[in-house]
Amino acid sequence: MVKRLVVLSSGELILSFLLQGDRPYRICAEERGEKRLVDSIYKGKVKRIAKGMEGVFVDVGLGKDAFLPLKGEEFRVGESLIVQLVREPEEEKGAKLSTSIKLVGKYLVYFPKGKEIKCSSKVSMEERERLCAILEGELKEEGVILRSSSARAEQEKIKEELQKLRELWQWVQRRAKLLKKPQLILEEYPSYIRLIRDYWQDLEEIVSDDPIVWNQITSFLEEFEPEMLRKNLYIKDPTSYLQRYRLQDSLRSLFNKVVWLKGGGYIVIEETEAFTVIDVNSGDPAGSCHEENALSTNLEAVGEIARQILLRNIGGVILVDFIDMKKQENKNLIISSMQSAFGEDACSVTIYGFTRLGILEMARKKTGRSITRMLSEQCPTCSGKGYIKGSSLLLLELEKELVSYGHRSVEVQVHPLRYERVRRVLNSMGHTNLRVKENQEVGINQYSVSHA
Repeated sequence: MVKRLVVLSSGELILSFLLQGDRPYRICAEERGEKRLVDSIYKGKVKRIAKGMEGVFVDVGLGKDAFLPLKGEEFRVGESLIVQLVREPEEEKGAKLSTSIKLVGKYLVYFPKGKEIKCSSKVSMEERERLCAILEGELKEEGVILRSSSARAEQEKIKEELQKLRELWQWVQRRAKLLKKPQLILEEYPSYIRLIRDYWQDLEEIVSDDPIVWNQITSFLEEFEPEMLRKNLYIKDPTSYLQRYRLQDSLRSLFNKVVWLKGGGYIVIEETEAFTVIDVNSGDPAGSCHEENALSTNLEAVGEIARQILLRNIGGVILVDFIDMKKQENKNLIISSMQSAFGEDACSVTIYGFTRLGILEMARKKTGRSITRMLSEQCPTCSGKGYIKGSSLLLLELEKELVSYGHRSVEVQVHPLRYERVRRVLNSMGHTNLRVKENQEVGINQYSVSHA
């Protein structure tokens, strides 16, 4: 399907909207000047063997050692190696690494240490055989994945890109030998360049409102696909795009826990440290029985769940609590519909099926924080819990503390949002030597008591 890329910039942030039709399909964010970690290649040094975790900790120059799972490999402390970062650090967790380096091109994904020729699942079986035959005999202990774009490429173009990626890997190896300490070797492209690289065949327009970003895209396209230069537009005022595609509404919707369905049902999305939970709730009855109503709402929810996962870039373990269904054929229909709903991104999603409690288990490859987490900060009021202490509990604690003051005059300071209720309740209890004051500096879950 035809797509459009709109890149909006501010002094601190760059947002990339990949539109499919008139709706955002993907949203990416990155801070200006921030190092791009995922898929970047580093020279690392083994610092510690973690046998119990079946891995090693590696210094790659990020300040905190990253974790490298062992897959039949053996390393010794102090050994240097070339690694690729596959998951960025998040809160207390360090970055995750891989020695299976991949280099992404226009037609190929190249693996210097691979040994297989694979082809995109979007290419027909007949085409796969033809494309794989092009590279048979060309590889030397290497592996490749032929991207869907290779189906329309000339044979020589594919071979030329193989050689180009091979030379890039050779440069990475030479660079690693020259570096004296762990550090970055090859940084991955910005998110807006990656989106162009991944969806270039479908893009009809690329729009940016920052001359620096526009220049970066132009430089990339001059080598990658010069014919796309005419599609790369710079606009000083992006208001028309903001309004036409309701981009600000899309940004705000990322922070909504509840997403409504057209049939009256809705889904609730909760991201936790361990996994993401999605709850499906029914709307107006549409069938003759509960099973039909449940299936109808669940099928509608499937499409929106897949859209929200991609839009928010939710990764890791995902648990979906669909409306309960008794028939196994209906559960199987939900599973197959979910697989189809992810479309070209299905390769990064694994669906395990329904548990005995009726929860659909699935996982999506996780490379870092979701877009919602990236664009949010911890709430200073609830400290990230998502809720605050109830007024009844706060008053109970306060009343018990006031007992120790006896009949002495005291002053109680509370957050302005607590003031009216605290004042009303304490006055109704006959505290004559007590004064209640508002104080913005007092936390909403706290209070301050002192002698008046």
